[in-house]
Amino acid sequence: MVDFTLTDEQQSLKDLAHDFAENEIRPVAWEYDESAKWPLEVFQKAHEVGLMNTHVPEQYGGPGLSYLEGCLIEEETSWGCSGISTSLGANGLASAPVILAGSEEIKKQYLGMLTEELKFASFCLTEPGAGSDVASMRTRAEKKGDKYVLNGSKCFITNGEHASWYTVYAKTDPEKGNKGISAFVVPRDDTVTIDKKEDKMGQRASNTVTVTFNDTEVPAENILGEENGGWKVAMMTLDRTRPGVAAMATGIAQAAFDFATQYSIER
Repeated sequence: MVDFTLTDEQQSLKDLAHDFAENEIRPVAWEYDESAKWPLEVFQKAHEVGLMNTHVPEQYGGPGLSYLEGCLIEEETSWGCSGISTSLGANGLASAPVILAGSEEIKKQYLGMLTEELKFASFCLTEPGAGSDVASMRTRAEKKGDKYVLNGSKCFITNGEHASWYTVYAKTDPEKGNKGISAFVVPRDDTVTIDKKEDKMGQRASNTVTVTFNDTEVPAENILGEENGGWKVAMMTLDRTRPGVAAMATGIAQAAFDFATQYSIER
């Protein structure tokens, strides 16, 4: 028999996340959803109490929590506001490929950047013409000496406008389909532009934009894993982060049930 009982530590973590959602997210959720402004103060408080970057291993400054524990946090923060929760957890999606396939030097630099102070990173996979069919992506990464030069656009990028670095998937061998994709850590510089901010119907507190790379130079050592091995890195990443989306949906469902129950009592 499977025992779903939480440990004392997991229950404390769940309580911490719920209290944060109740006291820091719920009171401002409607305001930020309506205005679509960036809820920086909420993120600063979340970073201070340890509700961001939860999967970063301890040796890089993170708490090294399990994916289950991450789901507990995402369920509760989504109960507060799914848009704010989406942006709170986006560093986890961007950093997962680094944890899985980055060199020791890359891990120290870019994971440490997230844990030392409040900074954001974004996961860049989807393109205007390559959503579910990722193999048809058009973003290119061309090897030139000890660097790669990236060109292309990625859309629906969470926190893209505020990110300090990006995990980017690009074609290094266009003739090989998904076997010609590589993954890179790309620091933000003047060649990275924000082309469009999405005016969404929901989750408006979460920043969602199009990010374009214009002859963006990336050191060769910033590749994650092997050249043309990016598809595997992407699938490994999504295998580990998709349960968090289900946890978010559970938190949203609980919030809907709570609001409906309260309304029925008032009626």
